[in-house]
Amino acid sequence: MPLCVAFSTIGSANGNILTSSRIFFVAAREGQMPAVLKLINKRFRTPVPAVIFTCLLSIGYLFLSSNLYVLINASQVTAWLAYTVVAIALFRLRCKYPDAPRPLKVNLVIPTVFVIGSSFIIVLPIIGSPVDAAIGLGVMLSAVPIYILFIGIEKLPDKVEKFMSNFTVFCQKVLMVVDDTVQK
Repeated sequence: MPLCVAFSTIGSANGNILTSSRIFFVAAREGQMPAVLKLINKRFRTPVPAVIFTCLLSIGYLFLSSNLYVLINASQVTAWLAYTVVAIALFRLRCKYPDAPRPLKVNLVIPTVFVIGSSFIIVLPIIGSPVDAAIGLGVMLSAVPIYILFIGIEKLPDKVEKFMSNFTVFCQKVLMVVDDTVQK
């Protein structure tokens, strides 16, 4: 049984690393993350900078605590909070755009049950280990200044623009990556 759990954990971690890096990659393409994250490897067409960024974030989590349970609690509270907000957005979009064409119209009972269940999954760890939950929420809220820097400000300061441009060129040379959205 422990071997099956180990394989399942490794498979889940592999999937999370691949999907997380793609989220950063697409966000960079949409202009919501630094442009360096939208670069892909010329040969394999993988978003190498986004994968490296995901790995660095994961390593950063290890500095928060050496206790695995703290990391699990911290990350799960924020993950379930994000899932719950997405489900709540379904209600808002349904009210705001009732006649919008939808490829799949979900019965509202399903997201209602989901929101209720996920609310328990969020609240119980906060009650049980508030410090762990605060760590996770703190990490999540630490992204707000980054968002303001890259999205909220129309034009970045010249020094920041120059640094980002030089860093992007450096990554292109070292990692053999290109921006495939640029027309030739």
